[in-house]
Amino acid sequence: MIGITTALFAMAASTLVIAAHDEPVQCILGVYQIIGKADCTGYILCVFGKPMEMPPCPPGSVFSSSAKVCVPKGSTFDDCMKTTEGSGGPMTISPDRGHLSPEERCNIDGDGVFPHPTECHAFYNCSVHNTPGMYQPFEQHEDECPYPQLFNTNTKQCDHFENVKCGTRTEFKDACNYKRNKCSMSHCIPCIYQFPNCEGKRDGINVDPVRLWTPSYAICYKERSVKTDQCQVDEKGHPHFFHPDMNECVPLDMIPQEHGGIMPDCSTREDGFYLDAFGQCDRYARCLEGKYVGAVKCAIGEVFDDMKGACAPKDKACGYCSRHC
Repeated sequence: MIGITTALFAMAASTLVIAAHDEPVQCILGVYQIIGKADCTGYILCVFGKPMEMPPCPPGSVFSSSAKVCVPKGSTFDDCMKTTEGSGGPMTISPDRGHLSPEERCNIDGDGVFPHPTECHAFYNCSVHNTPGMYQPFEQHEDECPYPQLFNTNTKQCDHFENVKCGTRTEFKDACNYKRNKCSMSHCIPCIYQFPNCEGKRDGINVDPVRLWTPSYAICYKERSVKTDQCQVDEKGHPHFFHPDMNECVPLDMIPQEHGGIMPDCSTREDGFYLDAFGQCDRYARCLEGKYVGAVKCAIGEVFDDMKGACAPKDKACGYCSRHC
């Protein structure tokens, strides 16, 4: 039950304080105030600097310091301020509103900000009004921090994840668990292409799971995706690919041909040195135990000599690269 007179005066108020027990009310000239009584039985209005005691709340109700109206005693809106005596004087105990829904809390707090009960990166902002719809991932008043930030309950702001203690709230490390990063409509770029999953990965460069055997790789920190980057070309402009097993950028002769590279096939060859599979005469390949272990580059003016299995001056070499023998 809400008193009509109380509600009308309360809605117009701009300042609310609580009157202490047995202390005269001190009004501020020029400030319109609502001063709740310490026993929550009613309130006092300050008009033109003078206190005016208003009728008490109806039986079975108390004055709510947050809603600024009389509310049913013992209801979810009953936040009658209590004090405990101890060293240093009375201490105000704020009401626990954890049992209220976000909508109910916002109806009381107006423009309050408070954490999501289960997700550390999410929070509620009463000044945010989400429009329900097919592509709306958030419920009313819900918002979230930009990845990889988390909501700091002490400052009531988004903060670097290393500065936040989540407690029982779930701390997501994968950016794709943040609602704003998920695809909510057709033709959007899937989150995993923008934020590779770094959970379980070491700090630094790591394989990009959706761009295997390409120049792309992921950079991780504390199991969070920091950015995606690409291997640089060499001094001659030849591209390098990221090798997922070696976890580094390598030239194309270290990338298997089935993955777009030019690695020689040594699976059927004996140990030794062989002409480059793509006819590059200034280098030769080495096979060992059926595997390609690398290329040897000849000095300037030299080519691969098939007979020697090594580099030789071009005018003295034998084989495919010289045509002298």
